[in-house]
Amino acid sequence: MPAQKQSRPAPGPAEIAAAMTALGIYAQPPAPEELAQQAHAVGGEHVLAAVLANALYGASIGTGMVTEGNMLEAGAGPEEMALAREQVFKASGADWTGAMGLLHWQTGHVWNFLKNTGEEEPSPLGTAGAHASNALLHLLSCMSVTGPDDPRAADVPAELRSVRADLVAAVEALDALAAATTPASPGGTPAP
Repeated sequence: MPAQKQSRPAPGPAEIAAAMTALGIYAQPPAPEELAQQAHAVGGEHVLAAVLANALYGASIGTGMVTEGNMLEAGAGPEEMALAREQVFKASGADWTGAMGLLHWQTGHVWNFLKNTGEEEPSPLGTAGAHASNALLHLLSCMSVTGPDDPRAADVPAELRSVRADLVAAVEALDALAAATTPASPGGTPAP
């Protein structure tokens, strides 16, 4: 999925480190020299900014989970939860296409985690989850196409074929799980 055009420059490592300090992740922001050394070690300031931004995203998710848990314990209902969660899109400044991009980016995190976990410890559920999240990635790519004149419109048929193939693979993994967990009949075949 192509990157969104930015109306303002992306924050650099120093700004992101300051945000992490504000959230309490860092006791104090790293010194400019430390950031320069870290940037050199990872391959450049743009790589360090992405690393730190993703760390900030993870910290924000953790903060969101804790505060939503507190809301639920205090008796918040679906309306309050929806209000809280809408802020993700408002804070991102996303329009429809941007919201699809944001969901695509978040789903990419899910897919990457499930795929890597499945490679380390294969399981039918992990395989199904990886395929289902990959299907959602392709579907979100299609949903971000703004119209027939969008250059990505030509990719939609192939993307939809990928959605279908991943969903079929997810169902096959679930069927394998069901077959493995179904009690066997006296003849050794799975009971209906």
